[in-house]
Amino acid sequence: MNCREKRAESQHVENKYLNALEHAKNVAKTNDVMVARLGYREVATHYGCAYTNDGYRVMEEMTERVPGVSYKESRTLSIDDAMCIGGHHIEITFAHPDLAGWMRDHEANAGGNEGR
Repeated sequence: MNCREKRAESQHVENKYLNALEHAKNVAKTNDVMVARLGYREVATHYGCAYTNDGYRVMEEMTERVPGVSYKESRTLSIDDAMCIGGHHIEITFAHPDLAGWMRDHEANAGGNEGR
């Protein structure tokens, strides 16, 4: 794999992160808060995962790669906890000083690659 292919693949993944972040931004705006919490199902849906459980993998990846995103253990017991599926979510802190810049940079890159 050459550098250009790797860059295109990386950009594709980052574009999928933007989809999840845009959903989180709408959740935060609707709830009038600066921190949005997304479970693995929401992340998987907006990232475009083939399987819902892939949302866990994406949440962990986003935590490593996107500023202002943290992986948390849910404090409340949910149906997923009772079924031993897990109880984790990500928190997106829109007040994080680097998140807005990260989103702007990647949205600009995504816009520049659409015509190719």
